[in-house]
Amino acid sequence: MSLIEELAKLRRALAERAALGDQLDTPRELEHFVSFRSLREVTEAADHFERSGWLVDRTEGQDENSRFLLRVYREQPLDVERAEQALRAVHAITLKHGGSYDSFGARFINAEDSEPQGFFGRFFGTP
Repeated sequence: MSLIEELAKLRRALAERAALGDQLDTPRELEHFVSFRSLREVTEAADHFERSGWLVDRTEGQDENSRFLLRVYREQPLDVERAEQALRAVHAITLKHGGSYDSFGARFINAEDSEPQGFFGRFFGTP
């Protein structure tokens, strides 16, 4: 997916989270998943991410598609501006080292004293 498509996907996800009550201004671990064709690419990318203030987790060996996987993460708020800035940075470093961007994820944070929303909220009887 192109950066433009990834940014649109991110904006939709953040809008859905906000509608469900996620406290987007509250810092939490934001993670991105990227992959590379070679050990050299993943090693150079991991070093670049770390120099840029990101933490990285590498998987041992290659996946079933012969790709080297990397989890890139840091603690930050999920407001649109900062989340987009993070996605742009991760995407740029990934492409610079010949990699592919896969996806992002972050924990959902409800407001204090609020009922869970969404599927589980409906499942357990709250709107």
